[in-house]
Amino acid sequence: MQRNLRKRSVLELTATAVLLGATSGAALAQARPVPAANAIYREASLVRQDSSDCLNNTVSDSDPSRVGGTVILARNPDGATIVKVYVTAEPNTKYNLYLKCVRGLGTITTHDEGEGEGLFYFDAKETGNVITFDMYPDGAPAGNKFQSVQVNY
Repeated sequence: MQRNLRKRSVLELTATAVLLGATSGAALAQARPVPAANAIYREASLVRQDSSDCLNNTVSDSDPSRVGGTVILARNPDGATIVKVYVTAEPNTKYNLYLKCVRGLGTITTHDEGEGEGLFYFDAKETGNVITFDMYPDGAPAGNKFQSVQVNY
């Protein structure tokens, strides 16, 4: 059974980030950047694949049956990067999202139908112009890991 992925728009990413900034108070809003009017947007697939190198050179989304999520990025001119992740994976599971070979970004918890989402932030200085992600639950069981297609700025 193939799960339906909900594609989200760049507008939703912007609206989500603005809403979080507006509702979390001035001090927290500064820690949570919002997409600037001139932010550069990118989108990449999350593919079921157990491993790859730091640049995910072996990751491809050419087989739609292996795609399990979408990563949408907005990079502001100052380097602040906002990441919105949507995934359909194992139900009721906590997935750890990593800026591949750099650091952890946080967790995404899927619901009873396997859908989950998360909003994360990092600075462009951490990655350069090629960005990759990986995501997996604690214990990293085979067959339940995701690698992103490369994102290039």
